[in-house]
Amino acid sequence: MAPRCALRWPRRSCVKAPNFLDRVPYDVAVRRLLAAALIGSAALLIAGCSAGSQKPAAAAGATSPAGATVSASPAPSASPSGLSAPTVPAPSTSGPLRVLLRDPLPVQSSAFLGVVAAEAPDGAVFAAFGPQQTGTPAAPAGTAVYVVDGDEPAQVAEHPAIPLAALAADSTYLYAGGGNHIIAYSRATGSVARTWTVASPVRLMAAGAGRLWAVLGSVGGPGQVVEISPGSAAVTTVGTDTANVTSVAAGPLGLYYVESGGATIVRISPNGTRLEAPTRQTVNQQLSGPAAIQAISVIGNQLFVVHDAGQGLDSSSQTYDASTLAGPQENAPGTAGSNHAIGSLAGAVDRSGPDAMDCSAAGCVGRYNVATGAITDAVTFPQSDRFGPLLGPYPALIVFPPSGRVHVDRIG
Repeated sequence: MAPRCALRWPRRSCVKAPNFLDRVPYDVAVRRLLAAALIGSAALLIAGCSAGSQKPAAAAGATSPAGATVSASPAPSASPSGLSAPTVPAPSTSGPLRVLLRDPLPVQSSAFLGVVAAEAPDGAVFAAFGPQQTGTPAAPAGTAVYVVDGDEPAQVAEHPAIPLAALAADSTYLYAGGGNHIIAYSRATGSVARTWTVASPVRLMAAGAGRLWAVLGSVGGPGQVVEISPGSAAVTTVGTDTANVTSVAAGPLGLYYVESGGATIVRISPNGTRLEAPTRQTVNQQLSGPAAIQAISVIGNQLFVVHDAGQGLDSSSQTYDASTLAGPQENAPGTAGSNHAIGSLAGAVDRSGPDAMDCSAAGCVGRYNVATGAITDAVTFPQSDRFGPLLGPYPALIVFPPSGRVHVDRIG
């Protein structure tokens, strides 16, 4: 769409493309509600934007080497009807997968760069970048959080004034967590809705079922799991044994994680009830370390768990009943770099790195068979590409090419 100036309370700002380095408060709901009213004045508002920031008409609808449509602004003569709400490409539920849309981010790819990312239920992808720290990405205070909303070009959502360790999002809020603080930003206005102070540094966050959960403390030491109702100032501790938890999963029934060195699965329901069950798996502490078993995602009515063994040289996946935690129900073979499937609107999909040998030495995202571990109907990427997280429910992959800009690929 053409560059547009948007009147957002309490600031007026101009969204420019492709110069994304300016601060632009993120606003979806207000744009949707006021679109009809703004159409009449869109010409006056657009006139205030810098013409030098407009993307040439030839760039609109351009395709990448992989065949994906590159998100771009139409020619400057585009109608003010471009104020319509963004749309997310609908993924297919069968057949070969492909890259539906590629959105470049204003971030130069680097082998030393990490990403903190999350996707909202409506498909909006949020990402912030910073150096990898012992394998865990983190972003310094003030770093831009970018948003890729539907088929629109990337914009700046926020600049959190905290060191950023985790992001989460629901239909109403974007959550930024780091240090001893969690900030909730209104997705409708871009303003801070609430700030919570927590007892230990935030390490992980997940949103679901009307709740926000956060894992606090260091990986190797004791910590807490806290539950937050977005409309409340209260922070409730719902777990205390979080050592060696490096991944959490959230679904309609609550939050899941594996504690006690891989021995116990925990589910925290939205009302705070805690359910525990044994994993019935043995971790070789000397060979694999105590963090070998992790809760990855909820796929339908199953909790998907990965057991990385042999110092990451091998892996397998197991499923447990998401309600009762009975299991393991399936034990699928796998290799390092794969078996990190997520549930999505396209079904179960998995991201496999080029070293996993699941896609003929190429990186890929494909449909995942929970029972066998097989990846099929995959879209492949150059072997030199490095992958960030695979997000859902609209499958989206953050890709670090060997040079150029980081990009978000919508897959379906």
